[in-house]
Amino acid sequence: MDRFTRFFQGSISGPSRIFIVVATLAILPSIFLPTWEITLHAPQYPDGLTLEIYPNTVEGDLNEVNILNHYIGMQEISPDEFPEFRFIPFFILRFFALALLAAVVARIPVAALGWVDFVVFGAVMLYTFQHWLYRYGHDLSPDAPIDMEPFTPAFLGTTTVGNFSVSSWPAAGAILMMLAGAIGPGLIIYEWFWGEGREA
Repeated sequence: MDRFTRFFQGSISGPSRIFIVVATLAILPSIFLPTWEITLHAPQYPDGLTLEIYPNTVEGDLNEVNILNHYIGMQEISPDEFPEFRFIPFFILRFFALALLAAVVARIPVAALGWVDFVVFGAVMLYTFQHWLYRYGHDLSPDAPIDMEPFTPAFLGTTTVGNFSVSSWPAAGAILMMLAGAIGPGLIIYEWFWGEGREA
């Protein structure tokens, strides 16, 4: 049996199991914390307007932002319009369960499956978020009081829209999830060089 096959059929060492437990503890709180934060700054709003996107809803200055959206012809932002909010918390619980299972059974295939599952989900969610930003910035009503050219706010960074500066950054929940996800490659590297499958 070659080393690669032996490695991915092998078990997880004690130190790596500890890191998986850390990932498990990082994943669970992200259900209750904001995942992303969008802030709008303009002279008439010196304190800014903030939208906090949670795994299951949108909170913050939603009413004020929707009033502004009306003037430029954007659709009203409503949590009910996003079917993703109905299943994202369950996916987070799934990652939590897979990480916990990997720590308990201490098998590399289980840990690898959980990490791949996590990465695919993260990529799909980032694409969905970018598509959401594009759709809201391009599907503008022609009857809006203010004529605005279609635009796409960046999902990461700061964009100027009219006289507004729109900033979009990961919040606490996303940071915890990214930290948990970063443990996966670190675990594989550690196990390959120092774990039980390191011998040829």
